[in-house]
Amino acid sequence: MCASTYCDQGKRHLQRERALEEHARLSRLYREDRFAFERWRLDTIKRLIQSAPDPGLRKKLWELQARWDQRMNSAGPHNRLVLAKALFWDHVLNRWLPTLQEFSSGHTKKGLKA
Repeated sequence: MCASTYCDQGKRHLQRERALEEHARLSRLYREDRFAFERWRLDTIKRLIQSAPDPGLRKKLWELQARWDQRMNSAGPHNRLVLAKALFWDHVLNRWLPTLQEFSSGHTKKGLKA
């Protein structure tokens, strides 16, 4: 039997190694065959969205993905990372944080602690 901290560190190390190997594989695929990379990306997105248990959620995810793809396609290849960062932070600041604050204030009014 191993100590919990030691096992956790070992698992994290293995996960990190696998992630680095997968990143290297995908990076190589992108450089060598962008069409194959794009097929992999689209298939991965499709599997992820189809795994959502709720049909309504799947519909929302497909709509979100369509908007994302439209924005990325309109950006030049050099602007995509900048655009992706801007879209991410816009979503965090204008959607995610206000929702969390609303949720938190709702619990505070009811006498619950967030």
